[in-house]
Amino acid sequence: MLRKLLFIFIAFLSTQGLMAQSGELKGKVLDKETREAIPFANVVVELNGNLVGGGSTDFDGNYTVKPIPVGKYTVKASYVGYKTMQQEGVIVRNEKITFLDLKLTGSSQQIEEIEVVSYKIPLISKDNTSSGSAMTSEEIEKMPGRSAAAVATTVAGVYSEDGEIGSIRGARSSGNVTYVDGVKIIGSSAIPQSAIAETAVITGGLPAKYGDATGGIINITTKGPSNKLFGGIEGITSNFLDGYNYNLVGLTISGPLVTKQNPDYPDKRDAVLGYIFSGEYR
Repeated sequence: MLRKLLFIFIAFLSTQGLMAQSGELKGKVLDKETREAIPFANVVVELNGNLVGGGSTDFDGNYTVKPIPVGKYTVKASYVGYKTMQQEGVIVRNEKITFLDLKLTGSSQQIEEIEVVSYKIPLISKDNTSSGSAMTSEEIEKMPGRSAAAVATTVAGVYSEDGEIGSIRGARSSGNVTYVDGVKIIGSSAIPQSAIAETAVITGGLPAKYGDATGGIINITTKGPSNKLFGGIEGITSNFLDGYNYNLVGLTISGPLVTKQNPDYPDKRDAVLGYIFSGEYR
């Protein structure tokens, strides 16, 4: 019996890894003064000091890093004769290409200096072929609502009543479809806020893979396991403040199960297999 439970648990973790949603980072590495392309420069994507991905630029200075799990990352670019440049807070969205050009400052000598630049979300997305909106976990945390439906109600073209989605662009509610990590959900799609990495609402220009929807799409991407053990407990109550007696307790634990040494960074280890547990009780 114990072997069967262990097999089911491992199969569940493997399935979650296969369904993980990811995006792509693309751009050019340029000389900050001359605007000329820098070939064969190194580009590294990190999360909390852990390497997520990387690569080198081609002869024209172009680079591509994929797949990258949904989230907010630090991107570093380096080349001999230039100061290492670090771009923080780069947002990678589900099934989207984040375009980011990195500009390096020349240096007369090789020094251990890093130029830190804050990432700014571009006004126009080159990869946006549909109408709607998407919010990251950091943006959802600042909202009064906690569910994916609450995020959808803030998008133009979505009709809501009492916090629930009624219709999207005039279509019947039965024409709306919800996906979690690429899997179509029938029934409740309640997911703890701490487990959501991104919620995207598509109101028009639906991709071909969503062909069975006549209204809109709510695409929820959950967080993946962490390379380091972390967790948190959240508590909310309205007792003694109003007559609704609203109480909520949330718990999140994530960490690695199997790790391996990073070949590029010997002092770091990457998670090969990990877990994340998140739940809420109202």
